[in-house]
Amino acid sequence: MRSSAPVLSLLIVLHLVLPVRAATPAIGCPSLANLRLLLKQAGGDAAAVAVLGNERADHLSCVILARDAVTAVADHVSLNGQAYDCMTLRTTSVCHWTVAGTIVPAGPQQAGRRAPNEKSAATKPEPRR
Repeated sequence: MRSSAPVLSLLIVLHLVLPVRAATPAIGCPSLANLRLLLKQAGGDAAAVAVLGNERADHLSCVILARDAVTAVADHVSLNGQAYDCMTLRTTSVCHWTVAGTIVPAGPQQAGRRAPNEKSAATKPEPRR
């Protein structure tokens, strides 16, 4: 029988040595055009986060979104093979565009989905006979 101690030791060493990958910060902009421009000028998400950290840089009204402030997906669009979500926030009535999948809403509802007990405005009550 072979001992699994060397494998276990290797896994422990790798766990201690390799850095834990942090979640990518969610960048949100009130304008989809501004989000796309920021990402293009910066050259990607990581560089765009660095731009937002620089007080002298032009942020194009973009911010790093707090994950607990996002309540739902208000809209979704795909342009040139890239998907984007517009997230509703607790702090403002203006949704903020993000790269789709960057952030998950804290609330249970998604865009276009109604709660089970919510009735559509288009449904009419049946006439009385």
